[in-house]
Amino acid sequence: MTPSIKFSALPGAYERHLQRKYHNPLFPSPDQHLFNKEVEQAREKDQQDLRAFFDAFEETVQEAVELSESVESDVLLDLKEKLERLYVQSTSLAGDLGQHQDALQKLLSVCMTGILKGAEHDPVAIKKIQDELTAREVFFELLDNPFVAVLLRGDEIIHESEMIPCILSEPAESLPQVLELFDPVQQQHLIDLAKEYVEQQSDDIKQATQCAARLELMLKLKEST
Repeated sequence: MTPSIKFSALPGAYERHLQRKYHNPLFPSPDQHLFNKEVEQAREKDQQDLRAFFDAFEETVQEAVELSESVESDVLLDLKEKLERLYVQSTSLAGDLGQHQDALQKLLSVCMTGILKGAEHDPVAIKKIQDELTAREVFFELLDNPFVAVLLRGDEIIHESEMIPCILSEPAESLPQVLELFDPVQQQHLIDLAKEYVEQQSDDIKQATQCAARLELMLKLKEST
């Protein structure tokens, strides 16, 4: 008898993906069944990610602390990009990184204040920076969604063949944020694939997973854009 699987309360991207597939009939049968060893291996990968983040975080914070008051805008822009990458990275990691994210947000605010100061006599540049601030606020809100966060990692935790069952497994309230990552052409392609996928499922699976309802919601969201 396979022992029961106990997942972490705040899993990282690797463990969360195993949890997503566990006993989920939208995935192939072998993916639905897990051994504790697989979960332990996923947790180790998540811990490796976490250690890499902490190292990069400490290095970048130290870089920010050592900046002089007369720092060049190019240096601030480079630091801003590092801080943004760290924030994106943090959203798919294991554990509660709220304090680290708050620190990154504060440092980003300091960077943007310096960048705005350097552009104070250039209205076009100021408008561009303000638009970027608005867009980043929306983008960071999207990252509160764990599935969005893992999609934006840039690696292949979620294989291309798993994309549709993953999307159809998402809670209804998550789908608007997920679809926002894709342009209209990509959205239509995903919907076409999802239609084909749902049609292949038995009535029992459709009822158990609500995948047909998720597809219907994807169609409505696409029509509303």
